[in-house]
Amino acid sequence: MRPSLKTCALAGAVLSVCAFFATGCSESESSSARPAIQATASVTMKLDYIRAPLSDSLVLDCYGADTLHYSIDPESPYIELDLFPSEKWKFEARLYANGALMQQGEVTARLEAGTAIDIAIQMHAIVGFVYVEIPLGLRNPAGIASGSMTLEGGGASYTYPMQVAGSTAVFKSEMLPLGYDYGLTITMRDSTGTDIYRVSETFRLDESSPVPELQIKSLRADVHFDIKFSADVNMNISTALPAKRTAPRPGDLLITEFMTSPLRSDSTQYEFIELYNGTLDTLLLAGCTLGATSQESKGWPITLEYIAPGKSAVFGDSSANTPQKYRNTATWGDLTNTKGSIVLACGGNPIDSLFYSATQDTVLNNLVPNSSATTKNPLSTHLGIDRWDSRENSDSWCIGGPTPGVVETCG
Repeated sequence: MRPSLKTCALAGAVLSVCAFFATGCSESESSSARPAIQATASVTMKLDYIRAPLSDSLVLDCYGADTLHYSIDPESPYIELDLFPSEKWKFEARLYANGALMQQGEVTARLEAGTAIDIAIQMHAIVGFVYVEIPLGLRNPAGIASGSMTLEGGGASYTYPMQVAGSTAVFKSEMLPLGYDYGLTITMRDSTGTDIYRVSETFRLDESSPVPELQIKSLRADVHFDIKFSADVNMNISTALPAKRTAPRPGDLLITEFMTSPLRSDSTQYEFIELYNGTLDTLLLAGCTLGATSQESKGWPITLEYIAPGKSAVFGDSSANTPQKYRNTATWGDLTNTKGSIVLACGGNPIDSLFYSATQDTVLNNLVPNSSATTKNPLSTHLGIDRWDSRENSDSWCIGGPTPGVVETCG
């Protein structure tokens, strides 16, 4: 969907015109003596830029019959404007990522009243950076305690420490000059400082590939780097490590979000349960059920084959509102609106479970909060993933807008 900023743009332009003609005008002057507001030109602007992780903001400045400034969602490269005619409009676009200016571009155009025009700004990278995510698993079974990333290129050497975000190890560089080949080495160590994993690779940073997004999918599955330079370049480099596919054990799969009270009149809403694989293994779902009890005969058989490490899966009801990709059970019962239970079981053995209620109980203090069924804008309940190990406490959960498939923190 293209965000429309016509109203704001026109308002700003009209204010400028009114201010320009305000001098010498009075209330006694007839309307025929007042200048007419000019017709505008309709402009559809497309910003062509290389998508980058850690994008901060995308801005557009317009200079012509007026001066306008817009902040644009980096995920939405289109903007629509109504602008006053001018012999020369200059449009400047800038993308900020990783805390600095990364890409920029500009274009000029002549705008005539009453016309519609499409304008594209081709943006160019001026610096690049390296960003790597490595899933550690919620319990960090590999015992990773520290790590570092070393980059060598352009006659310089850079070293960056490992950061931990939840259950993910993150390596990121500062902004780096383009036009060089870089050698990368990532080392991860246990609590004694002993190297556990080491991966090395060489790549080039240039204007067409300023951010090689390297991601190790799992330390226990088939490990590989996905080096994504741009939409039309994708190079995979694989490193073999023992793969592991296993049945879930208690605590391996977590219930991280659920929605019990959708508005049936709203075609975008549906009941759903979200599960998250917090391990380093691919978890097989054969014989697993969802429901209000662990009894297989009363559960809803899961038809999804597996959940990859560090990934979530959504299981939606059988209504027409539920997207096909979320219809991952053979049957569906009903999540009672105000109070009830949800149980994930495999082979009849509980893997994770919870009790939820829209009102607090004077006896039980570990009820998961739930949105009231009478809410005009129904909400879902989320587990703050950073509090996964205290999920039995009600304050580890929060209520907000539904985000199926996106694991979040609270607050």
